[in-house]
Amino acid sequence: MKMKRYLTAVIIILLSSNSIAYAKSNLMDMLETAKQIVEAAPFTKETLNHLNNQEIKQPGKCPQHYPFGLPQIVSTEKEKIERRSFYLCEMKYAVQYDPATKNPIWVAETLKGSEQANTFVHRVDNFQPHPKVPRRAQATLDDYKGSKFDRGHMAPAANMIDQKSMEESFYLTNIVPQVGPNMNRGIWADLEALVRRWAVSRGEVAVMTGPIFKNNVTIGQSKVWVPTHLYKVVVDTKTQESIAFIMPNQQIITRKTKYLDEGNPNYPQTTPENAINCGRVCTINNFIVPLSEVEKHTGLVLFPKANIVNRYQAGRMWHVKN
Repeated sequence: MKMKRYLTAVIIILLSSNSIAYAKSNLMDMLETAKQIVEAAPFTKETLNHLNNQEIKQPGKCPQHYPFGLPQIVSTEKEKIERRSFYLCEMKYAVQYDPATKNPIWVAETLKGSEQANTFVHRVDNFQPHPKVPRRAQATLDDYKGSKFDRGHMAPAANMIDQKSMEESFYLTNIVPQVGPNMNRGIWADLEALVRRWAVSRGEVAVMTGPIFKNNVTIGQSKVWVPTHLYKVVVDTKTQESIAFIMPNQQIITRKTKYLDEGNPNYPQTTPENAINCGRVCTINNFIVPLSEVEKHTGLVLFPKANIVNRYQAGRMWHVKN
């Protein structure tokens, strides 16, 4: 009975789009979209509205954010992941968002040095669901309460150039559960600042950021997956020199560390017993990896059209100081 209602709703939408001929030609695509949305959310008026919003199910709509091509999934789950994904184009970044994990798969930015050098936008924390994605396909603010995880930006708020782009950076489709003290608010923030400096010194850089999962630990009623690691890859758009990082989503001890947070014993990766010290203290250099290592762990080809110069590059080429 439910399936009949779903099919009837989809057909009504199709018939109202343009013509019966158009509806027939697009019926299979729309049915697949309906199936994905029904799996993620109740079949409500809101969900019906999303069925007409086809641009978020179509990749490649904002190439300005990924100048070396749309990242490609190469895992055995490619077709399944692509069918359920939402492709979101914001002013200053793009996302492939996975409603199964309630995390972005990747977040793409192109940072221009002129903008990063001359722009400061006052930060206003306004975390909110993305208006184009069904609510039940996203995390909620309540999912994070008491977890000891920050709502960690993948495209940083500090990269934004005006109030509109700042607001968009707080969409929950750009957010992952991230250990806060000594990670999101520590060495990871230092890395984000370093990338902005590279944009200024090099003129323009393409950046890919996202989560890596080695287990399926979740938080909240929405079952938001918690990354075990985070990656960030930076490519100079002129020289195609690259540098890549993988950081564990745990407290990381650096020279700046003043104390270790008590964390949440329900999530061992947040606790001081599992803090990373790299022998004594860590630096950003400790987390430089080959680009191929990021692609192996994510099942992605992040820059398919790039001729990457030396897929593993030492920090000194990029003047990593920390």
